[in-house]
Amino acid sequence: MRVTILTMGSRGDLEPFLALGQGLVGAGHRVRLATHGAFEARVRDAGLPFAELPGDPQAALSGPDGLAVLAARNPAALPRRIRRLVGPVLAAAAEPAEEASAGADVVVAATLALVGFTAAERAGAALAWAHLQPAAPTRAYASALAPLVRDLPGPLNLVTWALSQRLFWRGVLPVLAARRRHLGMAPLPPGPPASWAPDRRPLALHGYSAAVAPTPGDWPADVEVTGYWSRGVPPGWEPPAVLARFLAAGPVPVYLGFGSMPDPDPAALAALLLDAVRAAGLRAVVLSGWSGLRPPDSTGQVLVVDEVPHAWLFPRVQAVLHHGGAGTTAAGLRAGAPTVVVPFFADQFFWGRRVAALGAGPAPIPRERLTTARVAAALRTATTDPGLRAGARAVAGRLAGEDGTARAVAVLERLA
Repeated sequence: MRVTILTMGSRGDLEPFLALGQGLVGAGHRVRLATHGAFEARVRDAGLPFAELPGDPQAALSGPDGLAVLAARNPAALPRRIRRLVGPVLAAAAEPAEEASAGADVVVAATLALVGFTAAERAGAALAWAHLQPAAPTRAYASALAPLVRDLPGPLNLVTWALSQRLFWRGVLPVLAARRRHLGMAPLPPGPPASWAPDRRPLALHGYSAAVAPTPGDWPADVEVTGYWSRGVPPGWEPPAVLARFLAAGPVPVYLGFGSMPDPDPAALAALLLDAVRAAGLRAVVLSGWSGLRPPDSTGQVLVVDEVPHAWLFPRVQAVLHHGGAGTTAAGLRAGAPTVVVPFFADQFFWGRRVAALGAGPAPIPRERLTTARVAAALRTATTDPGLRAGARAVAGRLAGEDGTARAVAVLERLA
């Protein structure tokens, strides 16, 4: 089976697909992974053939349009902001994605890789639209992409899904439609893919665990939840000496980091985190990330690192505080570490609610409500509450028995 994987966005949108690609290769299939040029080395280091899609996600998220999307809480403004942020990248990525998909039997397109719809059709390939968060409407809970909406009675939950998906689709459909007109192809069906007729609707593949977000009973058969796609620690990786010394030099630290989330004032955010760590009486490993967090600590209480595999570090800390990205949340839960989620946008709020509902962490603290006192209190709770430690370990035990990558490979094999 020949598979092309298309993924666009941050590193968190890449890592699970590296695991999926390696799983497919291990099962004897031929794989090509197409993503942004900034990630070429990571793709090749994973042993996968690389094809380039245009776009610089770090620059885009850190720019005015990216920061506006991260801060957006008014649904009515969403289509325009998505079109400004994502539209030019999708338009530029259409032809390269089609070239990368030529000859494929199956195209796997990540949530933002919407060019995959046309690329798969042009290639005569089956399409799996692959998500790292719930992406199909359900009565069970509110839309994972509606940041300020909590779970409601069943029919109202469906309304949140209909609204959020239509707003998102309205932001990207003009770009997709223009490409299809240029190619002389029939237009896509109206409305988001979940509303399409079953014979037009792509398989919705979900790379997260039902132990974290239970699979709703009202999802159709073409929605698959496989478990997480994760690679673990890269073979041969060793921690930097400074990190090994820091871990051995005192009490077990906590982890703080916001991954690919930029911040308009990283210096102030870093100072807030440093003050909170000191107020809580803890040591911390801080990931600088795309925010550029570098708290000016002179006491040896905090160590800043540029990059460390979560699968290695998280089992070595007391608790983790992060933005609630799907992959980072999974890594913390797999490690059995109590988790404090500080959501910035989109599905991060959903994962924060799920962590709290599982008893694996305190209630999430939205970025706009972040204060030194709140962070210090959350870290104290995460590191001292035996109930949260037990809840996190219980989830870790359930995740340890899953192989989401192998299950996803088996699902994709049925498409070929």
